Amino acid sequence: MSSLSELLGPKYFALEAAQVDASPTEVIITNDEGNTYYIVTPENLTSELLEQGFKKVEA
Repeated sequence: MSSLSELLGPKYFALEAAQVDASPTEVIITNDEGNTYYIVTPENLTSELLEQGFKKVEA
């Protein structure tokens, strides 16, 4: 099992910055009401992340 930091990768403080860096196949998630964002691949958007309160950001 990967660590949480390995799954999440870099932290973004602006949705726009995450959207610029994310490829069309990647998913942007947040867990703190939109203060920080992370880019993950769809296969890394696991139940573990969802259980920890991460939510997919809709474009």
